[in-house]
Amino acid sequence: MIEWDNGLRVAGGDLYLDSRQARARSFISHAHSDHLGKHDLAIATPQTLDLARLRTRINDTIALPFGVDHDLPDARIRLLSAGHVLGSAMIHLTNDRGTLLYTGDFKLRASRTVPIARTAQADLLIMETTFGKPFFRFPPWQTVAEQLVELVGDALKNGVQPVVLGYSLGKAQEIVRLLTDAGFPVTEHGAVSNLSEVYENHGVSLGNRRRYAAVDFKGKKALPLEERGVLVAPPQVARSGFVEHFEKKITIMCSGWALMRGAKYRFGVDHALPLSDHADFDELLELVDRVQPKRVLTLHGYAEFSDILRGKGIDAELAKPDPQMRLF
Repeated sequence: MIEWDNGLRVAGGDLYLDSRQARARSFISHAHSDHLGKHDLAIATPQTLDLARLRTRINDTIALPFGVDHDLPDARIRLLSAGHVLGSAMIHLTNDRGTLLYTGDFKLRASRTVPIARTAQADLLIMETTFGKPFFRFPPWQTVAEQLVELVGDALKNGVQPVVLGYSLGKAQEIVRLLTDAGFPVTEHGAVSNLSEVYENHGVSLGNRRRYAAVDFKGKKALPLEERGVLVAPPQVARSGFVEHFEKKITIMCSGWALMRGAKYRFGVDHALPLSDHADFDELLELVDRVQPKRVLTLHGYAEFSDILRGKGIDAELAKPDPQMRLF
């Protein structure tokens, strides 16, 4: 059902899946930049299309809500929540060759800012496997949330500026909602704030937040710490002047990679917490159990995961083969 043509393409047509190159038609699973291209026709949820327009040029579109069947000339498609970031979707496709489920980035755990993932049976499952090693088993979400709230609360009580870092699309909004639900005011870095506005426009309330302005943090008109609250920013500012000017601060990185040894030193932060918007190892296995595919192709992660599936008697291999090979 799938051919590799410098990207995943549905066999017998021109529909690509998350192509980064410009295509006549491509499904966009979500609006992270590594899944976007300047396509003539983009197929995605309305939320993803609104977010994608902030990052790339989009011409014509097919905007599909979750769970609605849509007929293309060569297939019937339906988008299902992927549980990753706002608008993130899996695509379920049916044609005369069978059924296919392509996940994009996903997680099966519930969260506060995106609907929980929904799955469907398919003959062929194409899945991302970012954390496809047994080492990557995340602690319960509530445990990590409580750790973050405790670190932030202690910092504010002690007159220390808390700076929480997470990717500007998805992770940052989950952090903001978690903190505002706990009663903390939040100041968002501009890159975070721009995307949070799209969340709010699509009905996802993020609570008591404000956009960063230098005057609120330094100078005669600076706000008191308890009013400006927690500063939420993208990871790249960890070692920048944006945070270095605070005399007293604590920096906290939220990422699934926090499970790696020495993560806080790699990120250049005081604390690293394993708050992730990707599936962990057990969730990857759970997805395969749910979908019950005849064949699995793996993407964007550890190659060992396909070996693990084969060890369980599942027909599995990497989705990206030698350039001359085709996958059917």
